[in-house]
Amino acid sequence: MGKTSIWGTGDKDTLGLLRKIKIYGKCLNLAAGDGRYNLNLLKKANFVVASDIDESVLSKLWHSTPKKYRKKLGIEAFDITKKFPFEDSQFDSIFCTGTLHLFPKKVLQQIVFEIDRVLKTNGRVIIDFATDIKRTSQNGKMIVFGKEPLYSLKDANKTLKNLFRNYRIQMRESEVVEDLEAANPPYTLNCKFIILIADKK
Repeated sequence: MGKTSIWGTGDKDTLGLLRKIKIYGKCLNLAAGDGRYNLNLLKKANFVVASDIDESVLSKLWHSTPKKYRKKLGIEAFDITKKFPFEDSQFDSIFCTGTLHLFPKKVLQQIVFEIDRVLKTNGRVIIDFATDIKRTSQNGKMIVFGKEPLYSLKDANKTLKNLFRNYRIQMRESEVVEDLEAANPPYTLNCKFIILIADKK
């Protein structure tokens, strides 16, 4: 799956965590994109719902998923800044990478409210949250996505602890330098990030 993603094969620390961590039942892969981590989830969970605002990338994800895993894969297109199209307490785990750092705190608070709503008691949230981001294009110019808030590591740490204050949380810090040659435009990503594992009480 990773070989077909424009975002590369995945971060080594996130991949290492996915190999070790327990993921079971019904999992929501939130803002899955074209699914660089989706196959890792499918190998562990009973069923995975991959979601994204872009139906075309979900179609790509579906077609690039090996046939033996498709029977346990659902896809759902929606905007994560709005109410999720699921009933309360639907999922045993929720996974989200490469996305939540793009939103200001007020929007992030609403997203986490929805994550909490659709997650079962004792369910698990696994997210990564990029900080101190620098994207450098091939001509040396800095690239910024829209009005992203550009969190520092310290600010992100405090924000996540507050948002998930009613959860049992583990936080790991890492960093990455990655050439994203298939992005438009291509750029080199240099950032720190937090991997959060939060279990709902």
